[in-house]
Amino acid sequence: MSIQENAKYAPKIRKIIAKYPQISYVITQTGRNDDGTDPFPANRNEILVGLKDYKLWSDTIAKKDLVEIIKTDLQQQIPSVQFSSGQPIIDQVMEIVNGSAADLAISVVGDDLQMMRKKAETIAQIAKKIDGAANVNIEQEGEQEQLAIDINREEAARFGINVSDIQNMIEAAIGGKTISTLYDGTKRYDIVVRFLPEYRNSTDAVKNILVPSSNGALIPMSQLADIHFVQGQTNIYRYGSKRMITVRTNIKGMDQGSFVKELREKVEKSVTVPKGYNIIYGGQYENLERAGKQLAFTIPLTVIMVFLFLFMLYKNFQHTMITMCCILFALGGGIVALLLRGYYFNVSAGVGFVSIFGISVMAGVLLVSALNRKTIFEKNDLQENVLTASKEQLRALLSILIVAIVGLIPAAISSGIGSDVQRPLATVIIGGLTSTLLFAPILIPPCTFG
Repeated sequence: MSIQENAKYAPKIRKIIAKYPQISYVITQTGRNDDGTDPFPANRNEILVGLKDYKLWSDTIAKKDLVEIIKTDLQQQIPSVQFSSGQPIIDQVMEIVNGSAADLAISVVGDDLQMMRKKAETIAQIAKKIDGAANVNIEQEGEQEQLAIDINREEAARFGINVSDIQNMIEAAIGGKTISTLYDGTKRYDIVVRFLPEYRNSTDAVKNILVPSSNGALIPMSQLADIHFVQGQTNIYRYGSKRMITVRTNIKGMDQGSFVKELREKVEKSVTVPKGYNIIYGGQYENLERAGKQLAFTIPLTVIMVFLFLFMLYKNFQHTMITMCCILFALGGGIVALLLRGYYFNVSAGVGFVSIFGISVMAGVLLVSALNRKTIFEKNDLQENVLTASKEQLRALLSILIVAIVGLIPAAISSGIGSDVQRPLATVIIGGLTSTLLFAPILIPPCTFG
């Protein structure tokens, strides 16, 4: 679709979206910016939709449901156009970091674009059949008609015309060429010659362009070049030094790791690529995979350091291991909290788990240290010492953990800007602290001197 046709759809798109009462404003942008930072073709529409404050919405619809309704409405009324949704800031960041704003981008990398597109279409069909796949499409547009001008060098030499002269004539007629500059005081204007649109888009007009020969005769372009339309690539993306075709899909109702694992298995069975070609899995999944590798190193290192510091504190292996059990309490509570809220593990949740490990161990230190002090410095019965120390430290635990839990509740239920990151992190911490608060005072005292 040309940029003119795309711009023609913009008013219709705005009208369709603006009819919903939850919408505050709609802005459409056709084409791309002038500084070349957008990796998109010029025939692209970006639609910025501003929402009214959530408190003005009815309770019968959620944001994700509204997005799906609008997309369905647009695709029904404009069936020839593909629509995908996202958040402006995160889309820009993910495009810069990973090259795609989609949850998962499967890139076929190589040289033969036609063969790569066939492989990409097969992968797209496989992805559509997997539960959780949404908005599956090929990121690069298909081939479009392009005007090809193949200069006949022998004919040009016979008339004494340089190839560069023919190229300059074509550039001036179709693309425009600066021939002089007009100065108006401090202002400067380029004087550009170019064919009118009705002639630029006609092969007959291009064939009739007259090119001066060495003896002054004017030779029609049709005698100097083969002018015809061909099916050419609309845009060519690259990965490193090779060409790339990308299948993009969002993932809903399923965790990214399980989705990619299932997709990999099916792609490996159904799609084979020649030597020198690769299938690369990227997008936001690439960011999750990279963060997962870092967490796989960070979490064990955190646990080991906590163990060493506790052993230096207690000088007792048994007490150290009992205190470390608080990590298991927190881990179980965080996992249960994610399951209850229907969230999947992501980078934000991983950071939450690392955070609660330290806080939960602090609860164990309070209890074990208090029990040790009672046993060493007081000569009372062991059972009495355990009960007294547990009661004293219960107040400290309640004041520390409940304050943290209550303070994180707004983040766990937030729906504003940045809430997609806040909610999983806060959910994990609240779940971990709650389980620590329930199990640590009950299980640690009898285990310490059991």
